[in-house]
Amino acid sequence: MADSKNLRQRTSDALKVLHQTRSTLSDMGHIGSERTATVLPLVLASMDTAEAIYALLINQPEKSWVAALIMQRAQMEYVLRAAFFAKAASDREIARFRRKGKMPNRGKNQIYVADVAKEAALHLGWDEEKLLRTVKSHYKDLSGLVHGGKEVLAIYTQHEAWGDITIEWDELIHAVDNVLVFAQLALGVAMSLSPLDPEAMDRLVRPSYEAAHAYFGKGGPEE
Repeated sequence: MADSKNLRQRTSDALKVLHQTRSTLSDMGHIGSERTATVLPLVLASMDTAEAIYALLINQPEKSWVAALIMQRAQMEYVLRAAFFAKAASDREIARFRRKGKMPNRGKNQIYVADVAKEAALHLGWDEEKLLRTVKSHYKDLSGLVHGGKEVLAIYTQHEAWGDITIEWDELIHAVDNVLVFAQLALGVAMSLSPLDPEAMDRLVRPSYEAAHAYFGKGGPEE
C-alpha cells in the first residue's frame, strides 16, 4: 500500500491556495448589516474548518483522516448556509436565525440541505445541477461518519488490528480538492456582499483565482 506522501503534498498545495483565498476577505470593504453579520462569520468558519482539515491530513492522516472528513461536512454546511443567507433569505428569516439559530421553514418543514443549496445557487447564479450533484454525492456518506453510521464500522473493522484505519491514501485527494472547491464557493459568497466595483474586485481576487486554477489544473476534481 502506498504511503501518504502524495496526499500530504496535494494537501500542502491546497493549503497555500486556501491561505491566499482567505487573505482577500479583509480587503473587500464589507459594510456592517444584519445580513453581513450573518454571512461573513459562516464564510470565515468554513475557511477555518478547511484549514483544520488540511492540518490533520498534512500532519497525521494515518490517525486523523476520519476526523478530517467529519469536519468536511461542517465546512460544506457553513458555505451553503452562508450562500443561502447572502441572497435567498429574507430579512425576517435572517433575524430569526440570528435570534434562535434555526433555519427557516419551507411549508411545514425545516429547509433541508439540498433546498438550501438549490435556493443559494438560484440567487447567486451558480450552476444548480452541478452544486446539487456535488452536495448529494458527498453529504450522505459524510453524514454517516458524523452520526456513527455503518461507514464508521466499515472503516474501523477493515483490518485485523483494532484501530487500524489504513487506506489507499490517494483516495483522499478527492476530499482535499472538494474542500478547496467549497472554499472557492465561500469566496464567491463574500464577493456577493462586497461594495467593491467589478474592476477593483477583479484586481483583488484574480491572484487567488489563478492560484486555484493552477492547483486544479494539476489534477482537480471530476466534473
